Amino acid sequence: MKSIKPIVGLILVFILGATSGSLVTYMVSQSRLESIISGDPRAREDMLLKRLTRQLDLDSQQREQVTIVIHETHEDMRQIRQRTHPQIEALLTDSQLRISSLLRPEQQEKFRKIIAERKAHRHKP
Repeated sequence: MKSIKPIVGLILVFILGATSGSLVTYMVSQSRLESIISGDPRAREDMLLKRLTRQLDLDSQQREQVTIVIHETHEDMRQIRQRTHPQIEALLTDSQLRISSLLRPEQQEKFRKIIAERKAHRHKP
């Protein structure tokens, strides 16, 4: 009976270690995912650079050059999005009006709520 206690204690230590390791890994990956999803361009650039470095075995000089290319590309894409954003918004507004005109009054109210929720979600910081 006395020899079982140390074994059980050792098993518990391993279980706690595995559990805490899994929890920390989950929290770190969740944090990275949130920063990428939230639109942090540096997080996306870093993720892409790390992936390319790992998959292509980039040296330090290549990493520096690839970093510049990735950053410039993301900046160019951001500028394109800014230029086209008003057109996209106008297109969405038009399609929403067209859909709304096809709906019954009670459906239109539900549709307005759906649109409001989507806009709030899109403009959330």
